[in-house]
Amino acid sequence: MLFPDYRPRRLRRNERLRSMIRETTLSVDDFIYPLFVTHGKGVKKPIQAMPGISQLSTDLLTGEIKEINNLGIPATAIRNT
Repeated sequence: MLFPDYRPRRLRRNERLRSMIRETTLSVDDFIYPLFVTHGKGVKKPIQAMPGISQLSTDLLTGEIKEINNLGIPATAIRNT
């Protein structure tokens, strides 16, 4: 099989063509923020395996949800631990 001496870039010519053939696109709308709820009051215990994620008591949960909403993340997954 013969290959061309040049690399055709017809599909990369402009943004519209690039967006049509793009394999993967991620936006903030694609993310779900995990929330882990624990017993107690004023509890914010970091989860070592998930940097930036903490177990929260119910009194801190509403503030965290407001912050997530301000970031534009549309969904949360709440799990009781």
